[in-house]
Amino acid sequence: MLVIALCAAVVLAGIAAIVRWGDGPPTAPPAPVAGVVRTGLVIGGAGVLAGFVAGGAGGRLVMRVLALTTPDAHGSFTEGGALVGEITAGGTLGLIIFAGGFGGLISAVFYAVLHPLLPRGRTGGVVLGALLLLLAGVRMEPLREDNFDFDLLGPGWLAVALFVAIGLFQGMLLVALAGRAAGGRRLFSPLPRAGRAATAGRVAAGVLVLVALPGAVAAVAEILSSA
Repeated sequence: MLVIALCAAVVLAGIAAIVRWGDGPPTAPPAPVAGVVRTGLVIGGAGVLAGFVAGGAGGRLVMRVLALTTPDAHGSFTEGGALVGEITAGGTLGLIIFAGGFGGLISAVFYAVLHPLLPRGRTGGVVLGALLLLLAGVRMEPLREDNFDFDLLGPGWLAVALFVAIGLFQGMLLVALAGRAAGGRRLFSPLPRAGRAATAGRVAAGVLVLVALPGAVAAVAEILSSA
């Protein structure tokens, strides 16, 4: 129970960070963070930390909830080799560092590429989290349909709802932490909202979403029917 309590405390700290710094870094007119390297370090660090909190600690809480709602699965092994119903400090730390860190790096890359096209603040974090789930989450984790953990743990609707919440939480937290780390300076050069680059970027993003949407819907439908 101590591990779960610590994970809950970490997640609550993440929620507090979103409340306090959720506006994210400004777009203009403040001076930019000096240098591409520093900008990369700010975004990468924010992404990894958001992954530790959301995907790691938050993921552990989600797995605990699903274990409680599926008592018949206790004693079974997950795809990752974890024993359902058993909570260990080592397993939790591994989840936070490896799964959370890897997911955090991916989210940082998405943020770096999509930042000029995102709405500002918490709304932008929600959009970022949704895009992470749509473009990466259904192909890797946490909503990969061929993960047989969904055959063990459920119900499916609860698993989908909780993991979607984790994805949105991670997007919002990344934006908040990046804004805090930037110290009031903007991370990127402002992109004219009505310029050709902005229009082309939004069109490309829209096409990508439309292409990815059928596969994402199919993956979620498979999860909903599996547990």
